[in-house]
Amino acid sequence: MELDRLLSLYRELPEFMGIKITHVDQVSAFGDMSINVAATRGSIEELETLLGAGADVNSAGEHGCTPLHNAVEQGKYEAVEWLLRHGAQRGIRNEAGETPGQLASLLG
Repeated sequence: MELDRLLSLYRELPEFMGIKITHVDQVSAFGDMSINVAATRGSIEELETLLGAGADVNSAGEHGCTPLHNAVEQGKYEAVEWLLRHGAQRGIRNEAGETPGQLASLLG
């Protein structure tokens, strides 16, 4: 997917309403970056586009959650595996002190 097309799509999401997205690390109204949103959506195509454009696979978004936290929380296991293969760190803790693995255990 082309980056401009993806960012245009994200402009329509509630997270980015009223925010002019000019780069991959643009912070949403909720504190997430586009890669956090892609992980929440579980879209490998979006993740590939954003990582290729320089997004940080370990960026902390809302509540200190990384894309790996986001994918785990939403049960997007294909995205979890993709993120791990592309450098996502398992040991980063969110603001609640949880690693993605601990979050997975809590969510069952």
